[in-house]
Amino acid sequence: MAILLSSLAPGGAAIAAESSYDQYKSWLIACDNGLTCEAKGFTNGIISSPDLRFHRAAGPDAVTEVTISVPFPVELNEFRADGTLLHFGSAWQLSRDENLTKISTKSPEAVVELLSALRNATELQVGDAKTVIPLDGMVAALLHMDDRQGRLGNVTALIKRGAAPASNVAAAPALPILARRKIDIALSDAEKQRLIMLAKGSGKALFEVEECQADASKGGLDEEAYPLDADHALVFIPCIMGAYQGSSLVFIMPRNGNGSAVPFRPKLPLGGDGTEMKILTEPGFDTNTGSLQMAGRGRAVGDCGLAAEWVWDGMQFQLAAVSYQRTCGGSQLGDWPTLFRTS
Repeated sequence: MAILLSSLAPGGAAIAAESSYDQYKSWLIACDNGLTCEAKGFTNGIISSPDLRFHRAAGPDAVTEVTISVPFPVELNEFRADGTLLHFGSAWQLSRDENLTKISTKSPEAVVELLSALRNATELQVGDAKTVIPLDGMVAALLHMDDRQGRLGNVTALIKRGAAPASNVAAAPALPILARRKIDIALSDAEKQRLIMLAKGSGKALFEVEECQADASKGGLDEEAYPLDADHALVFIPCIMGAYQGSSLVFIMPRNGNGSAVPFRPKLPLGGDGTEMKILTEPGFDTNTGSLQMAGRGRAVGDCGLAAEWVWDGMQFQLAAVSYQRTCGGSQLGDWPTLFRTS
């Protein structure tokens, strides 16, 4: 379990928090560094399956938003908990976007009523009841959300509610402030080629260790070099090309000929002590913001995966954003919970 990195700042606001990602049977629960949490349940491995989400920010006044997303047309009177019809009152909103149906609410009373109907059920049946959202793990995931946000025994808790007043809940942790800046310099074609060749030479051992493919660049990945500042450049060397995406080795290179290539191998907060990224999937660099991005799909449809962004601050890359979903499934492709964000 992740814990607060520090105590409270003046005024009661936590100044930093660690991200966490946990799985409870059919449910995941992700909390970012601002302690905004999302619990999400769906059938594992099924493409375009309905999902149920509870999303809540940290702090005493934060409300819970509940959303049921269904990838086909459905009406409000077509949901049952273990065969018992659910009643969605006026506090619920229904919207449709092509074949995606969403019903959602931010009403505390409606959320409590829904939880009362679901917490002892095994599945939420949708439409003809052959399509379901499993509920095993839901209570444990929401209890974890309450715990992370300091709501256990509080009137604001979703599961383990108590008499403690809302004012006892700590304010949301402050997010890191990260300034993006446009890079106004450019590399000549000759310098790009020189940097690429230097990176390939100095990174030869790493290329072999990672078992990179010699022909990875033929699958759509490009060898690229970008300026970072007067002294540094960023170089991508294609490593692996799969059926629907590719990955590259990434190097920070000196432009003046002094020093050696430094592999960019950041750690990401995906649970535990951090996950080192040895290669980046589908990397890109935006000179308008000085940001390096990657996005790796767990399977071709994009219903699981990892996306991250770093920003060059003039000395190094700082983590700017992470979204992640380990389990594949759900209704919205590419919509992965946030684990890290900046302001």
